[in-house]
Amino acid sequence: MLADLFLSIDDVEPPQHRERVVALLKRGYDVIASVHTASGRLTPADKCSLKPLSDAALASASADAKRTLLLRSGAVVTTITTPPGSSLVTVPAIVAKGLTATRAAATAAAAATVAAAPLPPCHLRQLTRLNFVATDVVQTSLLMSSKDILRSYDIVSITTTNERVLHQACTFLPVDIISLELWQKMGKFKLRTDSIQAALKRGIYFEICYGPALRDPNARRNLFCNAQMLVRLTRGRNILISSSARSAFEVRSPLEVAHVATLFGLTHKQAQDAVSLAPRAVLANAAARLAGRGTSTVPASAATAAAAAEATAAATAAAAEATAAATAAGAEATAVVEAEDVEMEDAPFPEAQEALVAETQQQQQASQQQARGGVPPAGRGTRKRTAAVR
Repeated sequence: MLADLFLSIDDVEPPQHRERVVALLKRGYDVIASVHTASGRLTPADKCSLKPLSDAALASASADAKRTLLLRSGAVVTTITTPPGSSLVTVPAIVAKGLTATRAAATAAAAATVAAAPLPPCHLRQLTRLNFVATDVVQTSLLMSSKDILRSYDIVSITTTNERVLHQACTFLPVDIISLELWQKMGKFKLRTDSIQAALKRGIYFEICYGPALRDPNARRNLFCNAQMLVRLTRGRNILISSSARSAFEVRSPLEVAHVATLFGLTHKQAQDAVSLAPRAVLANAAARLAGRGTSTVPASAATAAAAAEATAAATAAAAEATAAATAAGAEATAVVEAEDVEMEDAPFPEAQEALVAETQQQQQASQQQARGGVPPAGRGTRKRTAAVR
């Protein structure tokens, strides 16, 4: 399978889109994906309304488009040379063998027969793809709430320059492709190894588009630098190469794309897989996501694990706070009890306190007597006895 999974239709006119598709047919591609780009909140207008191109529309794209369709359909094509003054007409060999008139009449009849005969199918698979551009985690939550719109497309991809959004896309967002704008300067945006490894485990592919590098030398330099960094982090695994071409002149053959991929650091085998096997794996994961199974769906284990981790962390923090509060309260209560015990030990009973007051008063009186010379004061009884003696 040879596929180009990035043909944007938002900024391209329908005739140019037909020319791109015919150019891909000429170069042997079997599958194409028409891409609709959206950002922010997805509305019903973003629901897939893309229609595949008919054989008649493709035949009218260019002068030799019909011959390309006949070749792709497996019909044997013969070119008949007409008399001087007329052009070359391509007809099926079966029609050419059945001609018995003169050469000029045969050419005219063959041309009329080919023009009137219906075109056989060209065996081109046309898919639809939604490319969601997210700049913060709020937009990713909006993407998660638009499952009906996501299911209307064959493939879902995400483009971001935010590390948190990239981590979410690698871990649990329902996407099949992560399309990075590698032709631009990365700046502070860094590719984290843990996020890349999580995406590889889920079967998500990283897309490299070579079309913008054909338009600007600075974009070409940035593309080679950033693509080599991405290849080093992924070790050449889960790499998808697409064109993102705006015109038929930017379309390259699979062999040319494989040669360019080797300049990104891929081996020859990995470069061939990025053109042929990678699209097949992306379509398989997308089919699994639409069916509600596989690694490309929103992994319940990842979401549950994240929620459980957050809940566990919150519970642990709450338990630690409660333990600390209980320990502090216990310490305060122990201190209060010990202080009360000390006070109770130091404070005497009422009887002992009265005795202690009386003893203290006696000691004070004794000290006063000593200060007066050691003679106790004379009382009434002493004066009576003294008078009786006299």
